[in-house]
Amino acid sequence: MAVMPEGVCQMDQWYVLKTVPGREQRAADLVKRAVTPGLWEECRVLRKIKVFRSGGALHFPEDVLFPGYVFVRTDCPEALEKELRRSGDFPQFPSITPVEPADLTFLKNVCGRELEQPMGVTRLTLDGDNRIVRADGILNRYLNRIIKLNLHKRFALAQVELFGRSQSVLFGICLEQDDKFYPMRAG
Repeated sequence: MAVMPEGVCQMDQWYVLKTVPGREQRAADLVKRAVTPGLWEECRVLRKIKVFRSGGALHFPEDVLFPGYVFVRTDCPEALEKELRRSGDFPQFPSITPVEPADLTFLKNVCGRELEQPMGVTRLTLDGDNRIVRADGILNRYLNRIIKLNLHKRFALAQVELFGRSQSVLFGICLEQDDKFYPMRAG
């Protein structure tokens, strides 16, 4: 890494801040408000599109992808953590952990290069036995990791190595025959 003048940071590393589930946006707002802007470039609460049916219609609300986590891009993690501790308002004692390269690859696959997009919905084509023939969307990369497929509730649960352990990640799905379809992001 090139030598930078003191107090100047190059922003190319993502970190995760653990916070209280349900208070992710409050924590992200605190980072944006209480931390010197030059210490961080991006601060995100990663989101996902959920799918549910009600009254025969599909609905696509957004929800937090990883409850209790805020993602920050910084090359000054110690200074950022110090400022958060000094503010005293962070919803939990702040600890900042680097996002490993393999984890960042997964996050970029599902939330875009800058982690700015909600994890999209995958459109499935099924055969007569309800086996997946085609998947148009981000779930396509994780078909061999599906541990549960609930067609009625429109989700697939896939086991993914993430944050140093095997985790179940919920992917929203739509079926080919659904008349209303949420625009998905290519995966």
